[in-house]
Amino acid sequence: MASVIPEGFVRALDGFESVLAATPPDRWLSPSPCEGWCAIDVAGHVTAGLLVVELRAAGRPLPRDDPDWREVAGEDPLASWREVRARMTAELVPDALARRIRMAVGLEMTVREWLEQYPLELLVHTWDLAQATGQSVVFDADLVGPALETARRMAPAGRERGMLGAERPLPDGASDQARLLALFGRDPFGG
Repeated sequence: MASVIPEGFVRALDGFESVLAATPPDRWLSPSPCEGWCAIDVAGHVTAGLLVVELRAAGRPLPRDDPDWREVAGEDPLASWREVRARMTAELVPDALARRIRMAVGLEMTVREWLEQYPLELLVHTWDLAQATGQSVVFDADLVGPALETARRMAPAGRERGMLGAERPLPDGASDQARLLALFGRDPFGG
């Protein structure tokens, strides 16, 4: 069924929205694990990512520069997220999912293929937002496994471009969620 939005993408969106909805109003300026960012920056960054999905799905050009994350999050980050998510979802029709796009790293793929890998971004930032706002989150294993595979392929280039911190050491027997977070420079145990 080629017209259906990838289920893992939708579930990862739902997971982020759940943490976003549970964020206490007094925690938006709490520091996040992303150096120099606070909770509202994470919310704005992830919401801006959906704007990029919307533009790519619609076949429109991307902006040259990143927006101001706090401006994207707005006064009500949950309402901003839901508005952008609804617009983005409306663009994800069969023709849009089949559209070929060129990624910043030079790879070419369909929007569907891109969205099948996108849970990685959503999972890591869901954890970032949860950490910043005093929440706990455990990802479904069937989302973490594929995201970890994608992360292993992408992390070296991300580090080379200065987008990721150094991989964190882990004890033997660490979960796939811990491995995913550590690979992206996060301390999965909250330190």
